[in-house]
Amino acid sequence: MLSKAELESLTVRSALGGRMTRGFTMAGFLSKTELESLLAGAVRTAVINGGAAGAHAVTGIEVGDELISVLHFARDGGPPVDNIADLEDLTSEFTISDADEIDNTGGTATTDGYLVVTYSDLKP
Repeated sequence: MLSKAELESLTVRSALGGRMTRGFTMAGFLSKTELESLLAGAVRTAVINGGAAGAHAVTGIEVGDELISVLHFARDGGPPVDNIADLEDLTSEFTISDADEIDNTGGTATTDGYLVVTYSDLKP
């Protein structure tokens, strides 16, 4: 049986963002292992500022997760500030190097824009 705290902890990290348990009572029909396996594999997306080639912080990503894509949106510098000048798929340059971190050391600098990182959360 899952305690209320365990269930809330699992569902807050799910793709549903905790909405799974709001207004819903679970009567213990799933074991903790079964629920974890259901929540694993959620696709998550993070938008982060670009930077020099190297380590970039992505809160929540873990070694063992699957990196689906890293897209670089370059800004053109003119008004409005977020005009997109170019879009590059840099997925092949990046790896999940550590908890909360992706890395493209020796790759493309992305200081002129931002990155959209999509990954499959395989660690419940």
